[in-house]
Amino acid sequence: MSQKRYKDLNLTPPEEGFELYRYKNAQEMTTRGWSGLYWVRKNEAGDCEIRTVTKKGEGYSYPEGVFSKVAFERYYEKAD
Repeated sequence: MSQKRYKDLNLTPPEEGFELYRYKNAQEMTTRGWSGLYWVRKNEAGDCEIRTVTKKGEGYSYPEGVFSKVAFERYYEKAD
């Protein structure tokens, strides 16, 4: 992951167990200022809980929802 591109983001996980993922087509989107990054943690059923990645000093990460593993893997990939 380009540290320069994401230098203004809060890349500290919001809680234990969260990993950083990226929307697969984020670079093709024209949404200004959107990183395409999300915090993801699998629950007991194997589904994926998604939370926002915020900018530094912008507040706290908040829940975006829960996706089935199959639906999640179709659109997101682990960020490197």
